[in-house]
Amino acid sequence: MKKIHFSLMLVLVLACTIGLYYLIFDGETTKLFYINTAVACLTEVVLLANIPIWSGEKMMTIKNAAVASFLNIYAILVFGWTTIYSLAIYNAEETNYKVLLIGLLLITLLFAVLCGMTAIGGGTAEKQAAELADKSTNKKLFVFSIQESLNSIDDMLSTENSEWKDATMQALRTIADKVGSMPVEKLSKNADIATEIKERMESIENLCAQYAASEEKEELQAKITRKINQFKSYISTIKTLL
Repeated sequence: MKKIHFSLMLVLVLACTIGLYYLIFDGETTKLFYINTAVACLTEVVLLANIPIWSGEKMMTIKNAAVASFLNIYAILVFGWTTIYSLAIYNAEETNYKVLLIGLLLITLLFAVLCGMTAIGGGTAEKQAAELADKSTNKKLFVFSIQESLNSIDDMLSTENSEWKDATMQALRTIADKVGSMPVEKLSKNADIATEIKERMESIENLCAQYAASEEKEELQAKITRKINQFKSYISTIKTLL
């Protein structure tokens, strides 16, 4: 239904434009009349065709918005040039439209190059934005897995009421915060580091599971503390190197 309404509106606008130019030229269908009418219709088609881009979220991409802007400017400039030529330059005694056509060709050439460069640049920017979004999502999932391990350890040690438990959880939260603050780009480029962090966290989580089920806790406490201290040193070193 929207396409039908848009088509009807476009036909109505073009018909009114042709009629208006016919009246302006007093019914004289000269070459200048055809050029002005064609350019005016082209301008209206371009401006109206860009409406869906500006009004639709799916079509409003970096590349589409940039190209649409250039096309709008192009359409307005060629319309302005034909209008200026008709009012200030055109001489009815001469039938040579070389100046008019040269101007139209120069404007068209310029904007063809600009639109091409914009389309390429916009496509690259969109690709980079999509890649960054994927990396950001992957990092969020990675940080979420670390947080899940932290919550799991907290549950395992829930029956433990000691300064050691408080110090252990505080150290692990500090590690989780440092991991969360790592830059997306640098973390994504170093998959081995992400794997190492996850494995170290899982190792501590496994030790805490053993601790929760064991009667001999002192030796496991020392082992867990040692693992956490090594983990903290590793994270500090990695953050310095990244």
